[in-house]
Amino acid sequence: MEIPESLYPFLFGLFVVVLISLVLVFSLWRYRTIRRLMEQQAMKRGGSVVGSFLLPVLKFSYRGLPVVVTSVPGTKYRMAKTEANITLNKVAAADLKIVTESFGTRLGKAFGASDVVLNSDEFDREFLIKTPDESFARTILNFTLQSKLLGMKREKPRISLEGTWLAVAVPRVIKTEERYDELFDLAFCIVDRILEPVFG
Repeated sequence: MEIPESLYPFLFGLFVVVLISLVLVFSLWRYRTIRRLMEQQAMKRGGSVVGSFLLPVLKFSYRGLPVVVTSVPGTKYRMAKTEANITLNKVAAADLKIVTESFGTRLGKAFGASDVVLNSDEFDREFLIKTPDESFARTILNFTLQSKLLGMKREKPRISLEGTWLAVAVPRVIKTEERYDELFDLAFCIVDRILEPVFG
């Protein structure tokens, strides 16, 4: 049975409405999942979830330091990201950036860009370290921290330490409690290293 041409605009409009409704339902489900996981973490860590439905923010403390966690889905113009930000009580001895190796970073090395080498074949192959103070990076990145980073290499963790600001992020929305625990475990391991007497 042929559909009359006069119905084409109506059917197209109906298709658009159904499509938009499905996108909205999926978006609401996704944001609800983000908030639910944050609320579970807040209960576990004695914190709270603030912010709007579309941008919930998890807040708690670790060793007396404020921890602020955000998780944003990706869009056409923005990469998805879950990030834990921790404000230290004093300026770190040096800035530090650690990212997973990529085609871009390897290309940069080929053209002379330098990074810190820890003489650990697997770690040096998987991660790029940038800092003005190599000894600081070598002291921070002990075997335990290297192991945690290598255990998360598929998640592509990114660490940025600037002054009193520490950010530990992964380029995706975290969807399970276990992944949140893994992210926080990594962040807290870095904080523990920074707060050790050797850096006091």
